[in-house]
Amino acid sequence: MPKVMVVFFGAESPAVSLAEAAAEGANGVRFTEVDLRAGPGHNETTQHRHPRVDSSAALRGYDGIVIACPALGEIPDALGRWFDELETMTDAFANTVFGVTGGERTTLLGRLSRLGGIMIGEPQGSPDPETRAKQLGARVAKVAGWVRHALSHEH
Repeated sequence: MPKVMVVFFGAESPAVSLAEAAAEGANGVRFTEVDLRAGPGHNETTQHRHPRVDSSAALRGYDGIVIACPALGEIPDALGRWFDELETMTDAFANTVFGVTGGERTTLLGRLSRLGGIMIGEPQGSPDPETRAKQLGARVAKVAGWVRHALSHEH
């Protein structure tokens, strides 16, 4: 059973809405276990309370990770420190499936690519960001399931 974490950054409700949509999409893929969490440095001001990611090391147990965030000109300090920690975990994410939804993603995707995982792009068929986030969550869960299955056949 693939495990997918959807984590959001930023106190803006669009990031939370995108994360909830991505989690809904991932939950729609059979046998997928999904955790929805707030990222580091998040001050909960939204109407829904979500548990925080305990530490960057907590991500190691997931087959897929979707990151939802508002538009970023540059990566906020808390998220930058989080990536610094993740980058020290050599080969920990080589078979992890990543997706990013929300805002301008170029800078964030650059940092994610350093982790060496498998990147899934956000589908562009719909003008609605929440629909795209839901589709992305489902795609990350599906590919994570394929990767997990294929790795189970390695000796």
